[in-house]
Amino acid sequence: MAGHVPSRWNSEVAPTDPVDLLVYASNLLGSDPRVTNFGGGNTSLKSTAIDPLTGEPTEVLWVKGSGGDLGSAKRGGFASLYQAKFLGLEKRYREAGLHEDEMVPLYAQCAFNLNPAAPSIDTPLHGLVPAAAVSHMHSDAVISIAAAENGEELTRECYGNEMFWLPWKRPGFDLGLMLRDGLLANPTAKSAMMGSHGFICWANTWQECYELTLKLINQAVDFIAARETKHGFGEKISVPEVDGDAELARLLPLLRGKVAYNGLRLIANVDRSEPVLDFLSREKAADLIDLGTSCPDHFLRTKIRPVVIPAGADEATVDAALAEFRTRYAAYYDRCKHSDSPAMRNPNPSVVLIPGVGMISFNKTSKEARVTGEFYRNAIEVMRGAEVISKYTALPEQEAFNIEYWLLEEAKLKRMPPEKELARKIVLLIGAGPGIGMSVATRLLDADATVVIADLKPDLVATAVETLSATYGPDQVHGVTLDITDRASVQAALKQCVLRFGGLDAVVNIAAVFFAPDADGRLDDRLWLKTYEINLVGSYIVADEAAAIIKQQGLTGSIVLTSSANAVVAKKGSVAYDTSKSATSHLVRELAVEYSPLVRVNAVAPATVVSGSQMFPRDRVLSSLAKYNIPHDESADTETLRETLAVFYAQRTLLKQPVTPAKVADALYLLVTDRLSQTTGQVVAVDAGLADAFLR
Repeated sequence: MAGHVPSRWNSEVAPTDPVDLLVYASNLLGSDPRVTNFGGGNTSLKSTAIDPLTGEPTEVLWVKGSGGDLGSAKRGGFASLYQAKFLGLEKRYREAGLHEDEMVPLYAQCAFNLNPAAPSIDTPLHGLVPAAAVSHMHSDAVISIAAAENGEELTRECYGNEMFWLPWKRPGFDLGLMLRDGLLANPTAKSAMMGSHGFICWANTWQECYELTLKLINQAVDFIAARETKHGFGEKISVPEVDGDAELARLLPLLRGKVAYNGLRLIANVDRSEPVLDFLSREKAADLIDLGTSCPDHFLRTKIRPVVIPAGADEATVDAALAEFRTRYAAYYDRCKHSDSPAMRNPNPSVVLIPGVGMISFNKTSKEARVTGEFYRNAIEVMRGAEVISKYTALPEQEAFNIEYWLLEEAKLKRMPPEKELARKIVLLIGAGPGIGMSVATRLLDADATVVIADLKPDLVATAVETLSATYGPDQVHGVTLDITDRASVQAALKQCVLRFGGLDAVVNIAAVFFAPDADGRLDDRLWLKTYEINLVGSYIVADEAAAIIKQQGLTGSIVLTSSANAVVAKKGSVAYDTSKSATSHLVRELAVEYSPLVRVNAVAPATVVSGSQMFPRDRVLSSLAKYNIPHDESADTETLRETLAVFYAQRTLLKQPVTPAKVADALYLLVTDRLSQTTGQVVAVDAGLADAFLR
């Protein structure tokens, strides 16, 4: 169990506005995983504000909005309700005989000042407690007591009269009333333990409530530590010694393909931390894994339990383990479903445990996959703490189902915006330069692709990842270095891609090289070979290794290479480059045949892209300007000279437009998507209309 949680309250920086202070305290609590898990916990404040209708002071309940995360919440993430109207809902609840789920839409009817934030399902836990500041957290240490077999007795032993016990009850209006009645029966209490769920505490100010929250968590930490005479998970057992990275690289694509459901792919996250590996090496692990999780927040992400697959498992063993899990899950659904339950969702596991290797968690995005794994880490800590002080108990199966298939949760899922075009897709982009590379990366990420940026130059990769992560978040972007002419380097980069996200769905390779001829118009033989090695052989190596991973998943995929208008336009001064691109165009056709039916292979063939292009350094731009006798000022900056050259090239096209990185990115993007799902073996021109490049 993690150690004490230190106070980080700083009165010098804490806001004076009451609602801003609520946000400040919430961020402090939510940013420490020892206090609560991602997206878990809730906070509230009751304060006086001027009613915009009457101009009179009125009491307002501010509570974290539905689906928000405390650690990153802003003021707009908190719902605001007229407290008097909210309290008045109890009369409606009793007189109309409403079901508590029917109360949830009524919370929004109490909105103060037209605040659009949706009130949390936990709103009654906050509104029905009279204190100004209320904190509800999911600390692993405290839940260990809540999930213990004799949790009520242990709560009294740990906290005395400071905390009273509430038996398990699904979050809602009934639980709020139970809490309110418990407080009336225990007027000196400052907190309540909710069986299998977590704890809630209250105070007159948010600084007092913050410090009380930490105090209660640290009491639980000390309570468990004082009783830890032996390991909570029992003795060590024999676990195979394997190369974890190699085993994961072997299993991840296979698993990713098999847990996809109804065409919806998942992204993976890997956790090989010491707590996970230690848990999987202990004698009690198998029984505890089978019991399942306890806290509702845990199994909403992780399902009721994970699947265990042995290290070294072949495909038949994996298939058998997953088939058994699906059969069990379907039986659980059939046993527990109600007449109005939503249809069964993906029956595959969200968490895969491999003793000696680690944990794989799956979800629709990389961030969600990471959070799913973090939740099972929380569950492991809860199990360990409960086993130290007593015996761990999971939530009853029917209660677990009622949470997982709660109609309110289903309604929340249906309110989610439609997924973007490349959601759930993992794309390797080779070429991290600021021109076409960054244009393609932005286009992919805007469509919610998960992107691995690769390049030969580490500084370009680092800059691209830093820039893109600042906009799209670090979970969605990863960087690797590779030399596309070295198969071992490509294999190592693709292995990193698999270990980071679980597999691969598409590759975009824009890496290429152009060597200018000497004054006599000739190119050294060594540079000829280098041109072909990078532009042709490198493209083949990348496609060959990527196709193997895509096929291992058993999912469709797309490989997009980069040819050139020069592949079909013969001209002086670029023989090596032009012929290498001509060969690349035919490589596309050959590989489309080789990799069918799962993998589509296509290419784009841009005309010369000058603006922002790494292939047009200053000396090449000046050489081209001189070659075509284009008027220019040699003292001008490089980008100005590039624009001058680009305008010249544009005049040779039918559309009289420069070919830009953004337009090339559009074509590359289109070939990655499923819009052209029946297009393979094709080279798409992006040349603004070069008549000389028309196919004959």
